[in-house]
Amino acid sequence: MNATPHDGSYFVSDLHLFSRRSTGDLMLAELQRRANEGHTIVLGGDIFDFKWSSDPCPDRTLNRAEEWLQKLIEQNEHCEFHYVLGNHDSHPLFVERLRRLTENHSGFQWHRYFARLDHCLFLHGDVADGSLDHARLDARRERMEKKKRRHPMLHYAYDLAIHARLHRLAILSIREIVVLNRIRQYAQQIGHGPDEGITDVYFGHTHFDLDGVDYQGLTFHNGGAAIKGLRFRIVPTSLSSPAKRRA
Repeated sequence: MNATPHDGSYFVSDLHLFSRRSTGDLMLAELQRRANEGHTIVLGGDIFDFKWSSDPCPDRTLNRAEEWLQKLIEQNEHCEFHYVLGNHDSHPLFVERLRRLTENHSGFQWHRYFARLDHCLFLHGDVADGSLDHARLDARRERMEKKKRRHPMLHYAYDLAIHARLHRLAILSIREIVVLNRIRQYAQQIGHGPDEGITDVYFGHTHFDLDGVDYQGLTFHNGGAAIKGLRFRIVPTSLSSPAKRRA
């Protein structure tokens, strides 16, 4: 059966656009199709990678990110967009661009930590790295923002690691159950756990693909990462209609 117009909702994170290791450009046509046919798109952080951008001009990278978002929004005015910051795109100057987009487009909203839409919780997932406290999360993100842009030689070194799949070894060493437990604790801490009606949690950051894993009363979803050698997909969500339309 064919889907009716504007019938779907989708979550996408970790495109890492502007990084040499990103394969996100290969997914843009599919993302455009999903936005065209859907009613809600949640961009779950690290859509852009300011830390590892191959563009030597920071201002130009910010301009490209804003133009990318503006084009996506303007070409799909029927669709509602939510942007949740990640650790690679949580940049003060980028936040100013997001605020401007919010002011200029009624169908666009940005969120610093998470977005709850109906029974679904969307977050980037870097809370799994350390403290669940927002102040400490901000401090970690700020430390990343203040780091110097990576020297070109480091890009080449990282490329070699990607080619050798060394990054995959590190990812597989992360116990998924620990990540899910920390994210579940975070959901409860912010008042959006199973007792408050949340059934599904969508997150990124960890770069491993989870296709609907049930754990302690929640179903977790993660589309992986658009990085060479890793699995990646745009994740359908169970939202039945746009949040603003329900409000």
